[in-house]
Amino acid sequence: MSYTGVLDLFASKKNEKTIISSCYYEGALKIARPIYLEGDSPSIYLIHVGGGYVNGDSYFTQIQVDDSAHLLVTTQSSTKVYKTPTEPVRQQTKIKLGFGSVLEYIPDPLIAYEDARFIQETEVEIERDSCFFYSDIITPGWSKDGSFFKYEWIRSKLKIYRDGQLVLFDHLFLEPDHQMNGIMQMEGYTHIGTFILIHEQVNKKFLDKLYSHLIENFPDGHLGLSALPDQGGILRLLANHSGIIEAIIAEAQTFSRRLLLNKESILWRKY
Repeated sequence: MSYTGVLDLFASKKNEKTIISSCYYEGALKIARPIYLEGDSPSIYLIHVGGGYVNGDSYFTQIQVDDSAHLLVTTQSSTKVYKTPTEPVRQQTKIKLGFGSVLEYIPDPLIAYEDARFIQETEVEIERDSCFFYSDIITPGWSKDGSFFKYEWIRSKLKIYRDGQLVLFDHLFLEPDHQMNGIMQMEGYTHIGTFILIHEQVNKKFLDKLYSHLIENFPDGHLGLSALPDQGGILRLLANHSGIIEAIIAEAQTFSRRLLLNKESILWRKY
């Protein structure tokens, strides 16, 4: 096996209900049984059975959602990256959405501990009239002296293609140094979060409503919301603990579900 963990998941719609048509996993990755928190859409919990990512680990995840299917994906717990003295940890994810499908991919935060190096590459292919919600939260882990930013570096690349055309290339590279807290970097904050939404109805009017809603509910939140070139938006957040970022992303997801999908908030029931 060339990877530490492999997961390949395919969801399709059958008799007005989304089902997991096929699922293959090996190594340190697996999933729990689908849970139907909503009547017609399964929630999937990704599990890492090893407890954390360590030196030289490599993981490959593929998620495919067939035409008109609706799948919700999260993780059982935070992704923890520990010391990587010789080789960084690599996580590769490929996602493909069919026509009219919906994927809500909202994992728990990534926690990078002292001397950690992590490479994350995510590639998404979306067909017209599909919907994609995606979040990513990066937090520094505990260190012996109690200081933040003890990890070596984190590189995260996200590419989203819509009908074969690249609509988003987001490259985030965090390499702690004496200027990490400075302007144009973390600006005094320690945690960073991203929420991406792509849908036919996501235009400037929708994004203005979402921004006003978030500012009204989180007046002290440090956030920015930008439009994508093709019916989408990206929300970036900075904070000093992951709880506030998770709360803002959850509210953004709930707002978007209600207006775009005519669905209420989803309760993952992890804790």
